Amino acid sequence: MSMKDLLRLAEEQTGAPVRVGLVGAGQMGTGLISQVEKMVGMRVVAVADVVPGRAAAAYGEAGVDPSLVVQEEHDPIKAGRLIAEGKRIASHSSQLIANIPEVDVVVESTGIPEVGAVVCHQAILAGKHTVNMNVETDCTVGYYLAAMAKSAGVVYTLVTGDEPGSVKELYDFADVLGFEIVMIGKGKNNPLDVTANPDTMAEKAKKQMMSPKMLASFVDGTKTMVEMTSMGNGVGFMPEVRGAHGPRVNVKDLPNVFIPKADGGILEGPGAVDYAVGDVAPGVFVIITTDQPKIIRDLNYLRLSGNGKYWALYRPYHLANLETPIAIARAYLYGEETLNTKIPPVCETIAMVKRDLAPGEKIDSLGGFTVYGAIEKASVARKEGLVPLGLAPGAIVKRPLKQGQPLCYDDVELDESQTIFHLRKLQDKMVATALKQA
Repeated sequence: MSMKDLLRLAEEQTGAPVRVGLVGAGQMGTGLISQVEKMVGMRVVAVADVVPGRAAAAYGEAGVDPSLVVQEEHDPIKAGRLIAEGKRIASHSSQLIANIPEVDVVVESTGIPEVGAVVCHQAILAGKHTVNMNVETDCTVGYYLAAMAKSAGVVYTLVTGDEPGSVKELYDFADVLGFEIVMIGKGKNNPLDVTANPDTMAEKAKKQMMSPKMLASFVDGTKTMVEMTSMGNGVGFMPEVRGAHGPRVNVKDLPNVFIPKADGGILEGPGAVDYAVGDVAPGVFVIITTDQPKIIRDLNYLRLSGNGKYWALYRPYHLANLETPIAIARAYLYGEETLNTKIPPVCETIAMVKRDLAPGEKIDSLGGFTVYGAIEKASVARKEGLVPLGLAPGAIVKRPLKQGQPLCYDDVELDESQTIFHLRKLQDKMVATALKQA
């Protein structure tokens, strides 16, 4: 039975579609609502966004009848009754969503590490399946959230459609067939410029109808680094160097470049996570090998892109928010995650200084003016006392810092009022215990 058939059957049996609560009605969230409106057996029934009126506007853009949208109902019980009557809730309060009894699955879509930590933590505590589009949160406290969800008997997962989830699907395909997986990777559609900020990206962002801050987080590499961190932690693969190699590579050359140096590539060995600049974007890829002669002949006969020893499984697209409903359905129908971190993290996205900083300055948000992200081995980050990127916003600089240096715990006073700070402390204790027992 197809997933569509199962969604239809579930609605017939329960008398209601899968009811989704969404936090974050920006570009990604609005697209998610629009896609779900075209589906059978699923509806976004409650939306929260801190910007007044944006949740209601997202419903409007998705084609939802305005007469069905109830704005600023803050009582979760009343909101639930309205949902049962077929209404939709539009609010500015993220705290409301997880507490509505009639919400089956909570989706986080803000891209702000602290907000993501609060929303996911609250949703799991409320016993809701939690689908996290916020990779910035996941790469900081995803190991803790996954363990918490398991204990609570619910699903915590990243999404299908974003690069981590898409590469995990390729990985699982190769893994179940018994191929040796050499590395996993993704494309980056613009050259790395770690100095990019909202001012330098403003004109380009306007042309692309994007937030300058969001565009800066793509160009300065932060988005790529957090995505690689979550995908690496999901399968136990690590970067070989800080920031990864990131060569310019065409799709046809993937199985010639992302292979061991002994065979003419750039890698020291198997088990790497990396990225490629060039026409690989917006795709994801997995490099595989096998020593079975018949399988080698078949791969060559089937014309899979390769060189006779290594081959590339390449998916040329990821549809981000438009594919997210599949992760929602997978969690609700099967109780399965698309991707999460079950083992102690092997990767970390660390905060790097974007420009010279003076004592007393405050670290701003991701894609801003003060820091950018770089992937690093988690063991190195622990040994050197490097600050995870998701903990950096709001921190106060204590000593002069030079552009390009990693941010250390001794360099800043972190904002200890944030939920993500405390969840990370719990995660660090979990990791330390797990490593001692290993």
